[in-house]
Amino acid sequence: MKPLSRWSGALLGAAILAAGISGGSQEIAGIRGFRASRVESERELEQKLQSIPTAARAEANLRHLTSEPHMAGTDASRRVAEWLRDQYRSFGFDAEIVTYSAWLPLPLEVKLEMTAPEPRTLASPEQPFEQDPDTYDKRAVPGFNTYSPSGEVTAPVVYVNYGMQEDYRELESLGVSVEGKIVLARYGQGFRGIKAKLAEEHKAAGLILYSDPQDDGFVAGDTFPEGPWRPASGVQRGSILYTELHPGDPLTPGVGPNPSARHVLPADSATLPHIPTMPISAMDAAFILENLAGRHVPRRWQGGLPFTYHVGPGASQLHMKIAMDYAERPIYDVIAKLHGTNDHEWVILGNHHDAWVFGAADPGSGTASMMEAGRALGELVRSGWKPQRTIVICHWDAEEPGLIGSTEWVAAKRAELQEKALAYINTDVGVTGSHFSAAATPSLKEFVRDVTRQVGDPASKGTVYDAWRGHTARSFDEISGTARKAPKPEIAGEAPVGALGAGSDFSPFLDYAGIPSIDIGFGGDYGVYHSLYDDFYWMKHFGDPTFAYHAALARVLGVLALRLDEADILPFDYSAYASEISREQNELAARAAQEGTQASSLKPVAQASAQLSASASRASLSLRAVKATSIDPARAKELNRALVSVEQTLLTQGGLAGRPWFKHTIYAPGTYTGYAAETMPGVSESLDRNDPATLRIEADSLAAALRRAATRLDEVSNLARGAESSPAAGH
Repeated sequence: MKPLSRWSGALLGAAILAAGISGGSQEIAGIRGFRASRVESERELEQKLQSIPTAARAEANLRHLTSEPHMAGTDASRRVAEWLRDQYRSFGFDAEIVTYSAWLPLPLEVKLEMTAPEPRTLASPEQPFEQDPDTYDKRAVPGFNTYSPSGEVTAPVVYVNYGMQEDYRELESLGVSVEGKIVLARYGQGFRGIKAKLAEEHKAAGLILYSDPQDDGFVAGDTFPEGPWRPASGVQRGSILYTELHPGDPLTPGVGPNPSARHVLPADSATLPHIPTMPISAMDAAFILENLAGRHVPRRWQGGLPFTYHVGPGASQLHMKIAMDYAERPIYDVIAKLHGTNDHEWVILGNHHDAWVFGAADPGSGTASMMEAGRALGELVRSGWKPQRTIVICHWDAEEPGLIGSTEWVAAKRAELQEKALAYINTDVGVTGSHFSAAATPSLKEFVRDVTRQVGDPASKGTVYDAWRGHTARSFDEISGTARKAPKPEIAGEAPVGALGAGSDFSPFLDYAGIPSIDIGFGGDYGVYHSLYDDFYWMKHFGDPTFAYHAALARVLGVLALRLDEADILPFDYSAYASEISREQNELAARAAQEGTQASSLKPVAQASAQLSASASRASLSLRAVKATSIDPARAKELNRALVSVEQTLLTQGGLAGRPWFKHTIYAPGTYTGYAAETMPGVSESLDRNDPATLRIEADSLAAALRRAATRLDEVSNLARGAESSPAAGH
């Protein structure tokens, strides 16, 4: 590391105090993955980085990002990409735009009419408010669901609650069929694409989605523009692509952006829905619901509208018409590199830049913060620092339609990423409040906690970690905008780090390429998800009025990147990973025994899990010894490559049963949840289906992956022991 001559001691101290960061006179503690002799210089570097991001710059970034609607497939999305590229070039990055072509629809007509008991035009546009001039912008796309087919349907209506598996089972118990009907489902409890798939499987003629005020409207609190929650006219846009089968371009599954690759026909695509689907507001849904007949709904199905809900069908009869313009449209990924001494090791950060309308929270808050992290890293380089590794910051296009930009890039570069990428750090809805949350592969969970212990929380005298641990009783659910119970911490008293499912751009990195991944952000009361009202006014009045949490997120992102860039030995904790696998394996075995399923099929998994635990323990002991010594660079590179590649050993070439794109044997989104993580998904879902034949196949595949991981960790142990006794040790 070169000296940072621009920073005098007095200036640095003043900048750190101004940023609210603790440090200075405290005793220098160790850092996971760093030799003791390098800890002090790393602490100094991190403090300098943390002094650079400002709330004012983050606010200016977001103001520009929200200056016009910029949906994927439009010229506005290209303009955002060009601006981002130019900004990163000004920060000192080598930045470019990578353009792909994807099968994307734009809405031509989205029409809904009630034909009985009285005619009424529905699918109303969202109400503008004088307080917020952006809500009058005529460029805002009307509410629609990406990848709905074109179609026209007239039919009676059945209310299906959230439209999830258990809801259809409840309807069947009531003797209500949805075949040939239009089903009305409220948002929440699962990905909207699963709702479309289930409606299709149950032979519904069409699907209407709405946001119930109990979930993200006036029942939760004051509504926009007086509060952060969804007003009665608010509409949640969103994709219904079947990304639980595979994300990315629906016509090129698993092949990436190869012009010569075979494109499937739209009619043959496994991920394109087949029944017309549209979103509407709670205001419009009320006219439909209050005219349904049949028995009143089970109590847990009752929403927040001021009347008793009924299942239907009844007097409500609807005519829905959807016309979509499908075409190959360009998308624009921004790839910015801060080249390091070792250009064959990459630390990757990412966030998407496309938005349904203005996208202040989703994704602009994450984009604005990541830009500040990038600016801070660039400032360090200008002041004399040279990254040890290359830092890559990516801003993806077409995330909202189905993780397309990131999936295409990862597919195109899979072999290179598996050789060079050390980790992928994601943020998406970066800031909607003050509550930090994180999800990560288990080997990086303690690493995330370590970093947040070093960043000051804007609203308290403590750290982000202190505040995070203090609010873990409740956390934010980005799917529905409602509060839910937080995941239990793996270690008693620690802040919980969740499992990675899907729904954002970490998915292709982890699920397809086996790159260790992290997803972070600050959450809060956020009821305007995917609506016209997710704009600068909302963020300035409710989400983060001072933009202090945008700056805090930039600091967390920056320190995560710095530690991975500068570490002597990468800070992976495979003992923690093995412990989580052991716990999950025990739970699956207990389930199999309780359900009378063939528990013997899981014995190979138990044996392989025990082997992995033993290998992880040996590797941990060997690494603990080498971290206290010097290590020659060539041996360190070999050891780090082995550590990173453990995640890839958990992939299976053929993928999960029925979902070959998802190759990770430990984590994948649930087939019927869409976003939420399913642990050991092949085995777990075979148990759910009571499918002994597939259970045996998936258990053998999982056991083989665990044995591969154990073997790789034994290699780590051998390399670490060799490093400890190498001639360079102790120099």
